[in-house]
Amino acid sequence: MTASGAVGGDCPICAKHRGEGPLLGGPLIWQDEHVLVFHRPPGVFLGHLFIESRRHAPYLDDLTDNEASAVGLAAARSARALRAALDPEAVFSAVIGRGVSHFHQHVFARHRGTPPELSWQDGDEWPDAPPCDAAAVADLADRLRRHFPGSSLVR
Repeated sequence: MTASGAVGGDCPICAKHRGEGPLLGGPLIWQDEHVLVFHRPPGVFLGHLFIESRRHAPYLDDLTDNEASAVGLAAARSARALRAALDPEAVFSAVIGRGVSHFHQHVFARHRGTPPELSWQDGDEWPDAPPCDAAAVADLADRLRRHFPGSSLVR
């Protein structure tokens, strides 16, 4: 086990927290001693956030009570921030845990006008979704940060 808690140090989320690896690219929105909130990297979907445990904990049931409380608070703040910044049709959240064994929760907007035939998790397949270039993500990140107490992050 490494200092991050990942066997062999190969956890891509732990690497991201160290400023390394394939998951870099999305701006950091907010952090505290237990969690970090990132926007997904540009080019994928505007308004898709990740809440990640700072400590390597593979699944929801591996979180301490303090970590779980921090995740819940960060998820609620993320949802409120997305609603205020984007005025979406809905804000969804999901914990799946099949792709990367490091706890992370998705919080993402469903933009107004998304065709009803697209399921709740398929908004990124809508070709008319709002642009998600680097400038749009940076602008949204700045607007989201205003909804997190004590946030003065610039990334």
